[in-house]
Amino acid sequence: MSGSKIIKDAIHGHIEIPALCVRIMDTPQFQRLRFLKQLGTASFVYPAASHNRFEHCLGTCYLAGKMVEALRSRQADLGITEKDVLCVQIAGLCHDLGHGAFSHVFETFMKESKKSFKHEKMSCRMFDDIMKNFGAEGLDEEDVQFIKDLILGKKPSQENGRPAEKAFLFEIVNNKRTGVDVDKWDYILRDCHGLGLNVTFEYERLIHFSKVAKVEDEWQIVFKEAEAENLYEMNHARMLLHKKAYQHRVVKIIDRMLVDALLKADEFVRYTGENGRSLKLSEVCTDPVAYTHLTDDVIHRILRRKDSDLVEAKEILNNILTRKIYTYVDEVKEITEKEESEIKRLGGMSLKRKITFGSKKGNPLEEQHFYRRGDPNTYVTLKAEQVSRMLPKEFKDVNYYIVAKEECDAQRIREFLDVHVKPRSAYLSPCKPPTDDTNSVKHFTIRLKHYSTCDAVDGRRTGT
Repeated sequence: MSGSKIIKDAIHGHIEIPALCVRIMDTPQFQRLRFLKQLGTASFVYPAASHNRFEHCLGTCYLAGKMVEALRSRQADLGITEKDVLCVQIAGLCHDLGHGAFSHVFETFMKESKKSFKHEKMSCRMFDDIMKNFGAEGLDEEDVQFIKDLILGKKPSQENGRPAEKAFLFEIVNNKRTGVDVDKWDYILRDCHGLGLNVTFEYERLIHFSKVAKVEDEWQIVFKEAEAENLYEMNHARMLLHKKAYQHRVVKIIDRMLVDALLKADEFVRYTGENGRSLKLSEVCTDPVAYTHLTDDVIHRILRRKDSDLVEAKEILNNILTRKIYTYVDEVKEITEKEESEIKRLGGMSLKRKITFGSKKGNPLEEQHFYRRGDPNTYVTLKAEQVSRMLPKEFKDVNYYIVAKEECDAQRIREFLDVHVKPRSAYLSPCKPPTDDTNSVKHFTIRLKHYSTCDAVDGRRTGT
């Protein structure tokens, strides 16, 4: 393609980027992604995990093109046009334009600032800003809306100019139905590479054994039944990334500290928007011009300032940089609002770690349809036990890390947990008290006295 570029990517090797995508890449709105770490604060725990949103978006663009071209080459009757292919690639390229400083940390900051913010919607707004300032070059209004709807994971509509028969295109970049999409494939591969973790799922097989079919009156992407375990491997890899990196205990603590620092600095860190408007940190998402300048550099903006108003924020950031982080106290499976309030009064807080298989409903792959060898026109869904008896039966895990802002408060919080929280949580542990003899209460009391020998979360021996 004239004007396209070949780029050497660390994950996918040499990849070709279409000319229009190259033009988008060379805009300030897209170049800012170079200065947003893909894994936010995880690099404070895993120093090599310093890759950025820029490279992830290039990889997603490449995979989006590879997936749609594979479907097009095998099923010409789908009517996939060159414009459709290009729009899907642009959606893959621009899907993360809206991420803020330190990626998902910024979303937490905005939520606690009582501001409405979703990075996908901000991506669409930034994409509109690129189109406004640099031109669409061959894209009409329907195409622009189509690209934004692909980013948001919406459906065909009159506004985006795609018929119901092209609903499958909306599953390539952001699959709201099953979570199987090229965005996930790239970040799993890229993040595992940066973290030094092994990946066992093979996205190439998923592309090769995919096709489009009309199932339950909707055109969907379906996979060969033999790839069911491969899809579970994909979600297993995602789950491991959450456990080992995204929601690692220290990462969660540093995330919390960074949010605290941003909240304290909100009123005093200013960005210049359109027409010279001065915007505080929590307002930058209202102005694409200001947002173009929001990167991970926000912490250095705060540290460089001499204002007395920023003393507290600077102290928290310096504590992060010198590894004086909030003190970890313990971990529990459940906690009530009343208990959380008391922990807060004692100088601590709970940090929720919720890990799912990619869906709030449970197992998202039970929504995925498969075709069978020898009977390619019959489409089935599979329960986890039908794929393998070794697959998990639960698809959600919730824990709470209890931390103290000051080390001197840790002991008081620990004593509160031992007396008021752990006795109730003890029943979640394999070390359950006996319930079928007359001495059960006595035995339970003895167990509580020696509770430190049993972790209430998973029953591991920790010593007295």
